[in-house]
Amino acid sequence: MNLNQIESFLAITKTLNFTAAARQLGIPQSTISRQINDLESQLSVRLFYRTKRDVHLTDEGKTFLPFAREMADAAAKGVSAVRRLRDGSDGQLSIAVTPAAEKTLCKYLEEFHRQYPAILVDIDRISGGYTLMDDVESTYDFYFLYGDMLGESEEYESMMTHRERIGLARASSIDTPLLSSEFILLSEEADPILYMQAMNYCRTHRFSPNVINTFDEVSSLLLSLRSGMGVTFLPESIAEGLDKSAVDFTPLEDESYYISCIAAWKKSLLNPAAELFLKVIQGSSDK
Repeated sequence: MNLNQIESFLAITKTLNFTAAARQLGIPQSTISRQINDLESQLSVRLFYRTKRDVHLTDEGKTFLPFAREMADAAAKGVSAVRRLRDGSDGQLSIAVTPAAEKTLCKYLEEFHRQYPAILVDIDRISGGYTLMDDVESTYDFYFLYGDMLGESEEYESMMTHRERIGLARASSIDTPLLSSEFILLSEEADPILYMQAMNYCRTHRFSPNVINTFDEVSSLLLSLRSGMGVTFLPESIAEGLDKSAVDFTPLEDESYYISCIAAWKKSLLNPAAELFLKVIQGSSDK
């Protein structure tokens, strides 16, 4: 039994598809099939029911699954410990964040840096269209994102950090009525949840927005907004960072237009720095 076999087994349990698992691991399908066959031979059991259409875990496979996860986690912890020893660092933390969650993350990072100033923190922005479940091998210790982006997962734990109000934003120079305004929006691919809320608002108020442009990046949208190119829907925390003399922001009157934001992390934290950060965000939520 080796780690390649364990990785192949875990990949198939997530996808229930040999071809998809091979693609995600970057190996030929014949290789992943051979590794599973060898693993089943060593265990003297069938781990999967396989037909031309379906793949399902057997009872033996379900029993083996938590132990396989433990083996993979133990190996990853060993690699992480050796790398920290090699680098001589005090620790490093990696975080992915959507723009709407940046203000909340900043609050946690301020406290974390106060307590652990020697730990390096890498931060990457991700779009609101990012789906955490698409990541077979997660490269981040924590995700700050919309709750609907997590999906159903037994691998991750999460906690709600805040509820984000949505509102209409326009350059102060624009004074046309809403119904006749030109709209600029984050694309549905970039932020499907915000896009859905915007369309729901328009349907509820019985008008069809004249959308003249959509953007995949928040920065591009905000530049167009400040330039007076159109009206848009924004989470309140993003609007708070804009020049209030140049941009008017009005929260939607119905409080049902909001986005729930969460922090998410794998149940098995491999990084000691991540364990420290988790204590900080859980401690802040208790206050």
